[in-house]
Amino acid sequence: MQSIVNRVAIGDILRRNALRFPDKEAVIDGETTISYEELDQLSNQFANYLLSSGLKKGDKILTICGNSWEYIVIFNGIAKAGLIWVPINPGISIKEKLYIIDQVEAKLIIGDAALIQSDIEDINSRCQNIIAVRGNLGDTNTFLVSIEDHSPVEPVVEIQDRDVAQIMFTSGTTGNPKGVMTSHLAVYIASLSNIIECNFQEDERILAMMPLFHCAQHTFTMSCLHRGATTVVISGFEPEKLMKTINDYKITNMFGLPMMYRMMLDHPNRSKYDLSSLRRCTYAMAPMDKQSLERCISEICPQFALGTGQTEMYPSTMVFRPEEQLQRFGSYWGTSCILNDTAIMDDDGNLLPKGEIGEIVHRGPNVMNGYYKNEEETEKSRAFGWHHTGDLGYWDEDGQLVFVDRKKDIIKTGGENVASIKVEGALLTHKTILNAVAVGLPHEHWSEAVTAFVVLKQNTEATEEEIIEHCKSQLGGFQVPKSVIFLEQLPMTATGKIQKHVLRQQYQNHYQVTN
Repeated sequence: MQSIVNRVAIGDILRRNALRFPDKEAVIDGETTISYEELDQLSNQFANYLLSSGLKKGDKILTICGNSWEYIVIFNGIAKAGLIWVPINPGISIKEKLYIIDQVEAKLIIGDAALIQSDIEDINSRCQNIIAVRGNLGDTNTFLVSIEDHSPVEPVVEIQDRDVAQIMFTSGTTGNPKGVMTSHLAVYIASLSNIIECNFQEDERILAMMPLFHCAQHTFTMSCLHRGATTVVISGFEPEKLMKTINDYKITNMFGLPMMYRMMLDHPNRSKYDLSSLRRCTYAMAPMDKQSLERCISEICPQFALGTGQTEMYPSTMVFRPEEQLQRFGSYWGTSCILNDTAIMDDDGNLLPKGEIGEIVHRGPNVMNGYYKNEEETEKSRAFGWHHTGDLGYWDEDGQLVFVDRKKDIIKTGGENVASIKVEGALLTHKTILNAVAVGLPHEHWSEAVTAFVVLKQNTEATEEEIIEHCKSQLGGFQVPKSVIFLEQLPMTATGKIQKHVLRQQYQNHYQVTN
């Protein structure tokens, strides 16, 4: 089969390292340690199960899972079978989950029992083929049972490098999330780029703490597996648990949010743990303030770097490198990774020189295939032959990219993207609210906190607690406002457009902690 001769496929990563390092630790998850040979064979067993179930190329497998060794087997097995992985955030509302299930016409749903138990009837109404991970859901099949009788030999599947490997849904400013189609080639080559950019070595022990359903942790983990290093999995962030993991497993490389590093710095028990094994720490989603960064480099790890990217442009696309960290401060994104070009573009498609603000655009093999079932948005995203990020920035005099602001009103909170229009829609269904807007305000813990500004109808009353509870009934947990600010009127232009930038400026210190 000619396509196998020169193919680029995600599943090849495990097979090659199983041959190179059969007995080496590939994944450590608590008491479970899996070698590269075992990981490859388990992924093959799952791939063979999927194909034996009658699933065919192009079918979508939807997952609702937290971090675990099983999850790593699952998404690698899906890739080996030539099927399409659709990971979704367990924290989104059931309405959004059902929208995604319907949108992709999911043939199989795989979920942690604890994460889908409460929604099982609604999910089952859309797809009756369900596999439970880490627990039971009545008569549904379980992951371990599904693979036990299947061959550990990799199935022969025709895969082209631009075949869609996964569809990750990202919230936009429209009401519904958009599915980003990513190819085998994009994931494969991005993982190689990350190895070079992060200087990963074969003896690394790299932490998988951020959610694996997210593109950032997924690409970080695939880079680790591609290098033949060891992935240490933990589920969720708790500062002392993190420090104990670094101490016990001699973690050499990790990825986290700025607030996570700040919480480690200020933890009263930090001195109990040896963090000296850390060689490099990557942070993302927001810049690090000068004081915290200086302390992190001095007290936690000498090498810190900021990585950026997005689901549509498989990360990383840019790195603010360790040698630049203490040379300049602010919203720096640094320079492009080796696999893509970056430029600044005006609205007419002209590339701008240093110092001029415009939209940040990219080109490279890690660009998405497009938005699923949304050709119009796909074409908009690649106008003038470049991928448009929706972010504004400029090149400084030294060729370092500085991020200015988002062109749209996505709120980045705790590592997740929240569409402000979705929050506003929930707010406006409250019986007392006349008008409302949602923005992200600076917050030490969340990077940006979802904040609601509301104007009440005449002769009505409502409390902050009532409105937040109302939002909880309609939104995922991370989408719910952290605070509600009541105003007599919202700042508007002459044409009635709400001026969100005015609110951001006026209330930028709303969450500032005062002693």
